[in-house]
Amino acid sequence: MRFLILPLIALATPALAAPALTSATPAEGSDTANVTRITLNFSEAIDPAASGVEVLMTGMPGMEHHEPMKTGGVKVAISPDGRAMVATLPRPLSEGTYAARWHVANKSAEKASGAVTFNTH
Repeated sequence: MRFLILPLIALATPALAAPALTSATPAEGSDTANVTRITLNFSEAIDPAASGVEVLMTGMPGMEHHEPMKTGGVKVAISPDGRAMVATLPRPLSEGTYAARWHVANKSAEKASGAVTFNTH
């Protein structure tokens, strides 16, 4: 019995990866003042229809153990190159601890989410 061995050709296919957060302003863990805008930068273009951010106050001076409070009036925009999401606030954030909880997807529908926390004074 004879066997015919055919060489296998490996086809290179691009690896699919979800967008990654590369930087944020304010930065993770920072102490800052007069925050009126939060900018989240990603490793690749994100899909505006599948991406968003909410800003939550998670800590307030003098009020221990309160539930996170959502900041209203936040307007979210995607940069022209699609690699940044900007949350513009209606007024500067008051003193406290905040989390900018984000979710994004790229054009291939690969998803990612996370949060950036910071303090204001």
